[in-house]
Amino acid sequence: MRLEGSFEVPSPPESVWKLLTDPSRLSRALPDLRKFEPRDAESFYAEFRLKVGLLSGNIGMLFKYTDLRAPSHISVTGHGTGMQSTVDLRIDLDLIEQEKGKSLVKWAADVSVGGVAASLGARIMQELAKSKVRELVANLKKVASAR
Repeated sequence: MRLEGSFEVPSPPESVWKLLTDPSRLSRALPDLRKFEPRDAESFYAEFRLKVGLLSGNIGMLFKYTDLRAPSHISVTGHGTGMQSTVDLRIDLDLIEQEKGKSLVKWAADVSVGGVAASLGARIMQELAKSKVRELVANLKKVASAR
C-alpha cells in the first residue's frame, strides 16, 4: 500500500530535520506509542497498541534511518511483528524551505502487512493507515511548533 502527502510546519528545514532525526523527540509525535527504546544513532524500537477491526494488541517495530541528507531528505525503514501479523514500511520525507522560516514536508510511505491483519482486508488496513498518518502529521506539527 502506498500513501503520499505533504504538510507545512512553522519551522525551517534545519529544525524539522533535527526533530525527525532525533528519535527521542520524534517519539513524542508517534500515535499509540506504548514503549520506546533508542538503540543507537541510526535506529530505535517502538511498540504500539493498535486496534484493527476486531483485532487488538501490540506491535513492536524496529526502525532504522537509511538515507539521511541534511537538511533536505530522510528515509526510514521499519519492520515489526505482533498480533499474529507482520509490518514492513519505508517512509521517505523531503523537507523544502518555504517563506518566513516555514517548511513543506513531502512524504511517501510504502506499507506491507502480512498475517492476520492482512486477512482483514485492504480497505480496513488503508483506513487505519490513513488515520494514523493524520494523527502523526498533527502531532509532528505540534512538536515542531513547540520550540
